[in-house]
Amino acid sequence: MMEFSIRYITMRRSWSGFKRWKGEKTWQGVMLRFLLLSLSIFWTTHLFAKERDRDMSIALVAVGDVDRKVIEVLKGDLDKTFNRQALIGKPMPKPDYAFNKKRNQYLSTAILNAIMGQTDAAAYDKILGIVDNDLYVPRLNFVFGEAGSKAAVISLTRLRQEFYHLPENRPLFHQRIFTEAVHELGHTYGLRHCENPRCVMFFSNSLMDTDKKGSAFCQRCKSKLTSQPPK
Repeated sequence: MMEFSIRYITMRRSWSGFKRWKGEKTWQGVMLRFLLLSLSIFWTTHLFAKERDRDMSIALVAVGDVDRKVIEVLKGDLDKTFNRQALIGKPMPKPDYAFNKKRNQYLSTAILNAIMGQTDAAAYDKILGIVDNDLYVPRLNFVFGEAGSKAAVISLTRLRQEFYHLPENRPLFHQRIFTEAVHELGHTYGLRHCENPRCVMFFSNSLMDTDKKGSAFCQRCKSKLTSQPPK
């Protein structure tokens, strides 16, 4: 009788131990599920934020052969101007479709249409195409750039000192690119040409006008830009 009682007690103790182990295993499962759920929420939020940032960004797109360094410098400058992140988008092929043999120039409107025809165009707030070809529109001898409601394009060709048979000046070249980029992007955000010759939205008839006006908005244009936030 005594022996049976001892065995009975031992069996009770063994069973209690199994229940504790089962409880510990269940708690570990709960913690694992909680960890996986947390990681899932974090990753989903991260992807959403990434997509949101892209939707609110300016894509810089090389159209044809463009010096990568030029785009990288411009990207850093534009980050501070429109309160939008500038991203380097997928490059596009040479704009042979826009070439006019009689003028030996490229039609900027045709390039704008090609930019807007890209499959990922809708993913960005604005798009700035950059070409290293001389641009024109039918009624003018040349243009530094052209803009639509969402996309714009600028040309590097006439912004170089070498185009006018002058010594190279890289800082001046980059400043001119920045000025023309801000000007054309300003149009995409609804700004028109400004009468103030010191405002970046002043129309440049020549490179002298571009150098004179600089890359800053006048107070009037700046207030228009901030009072009507771009969508």
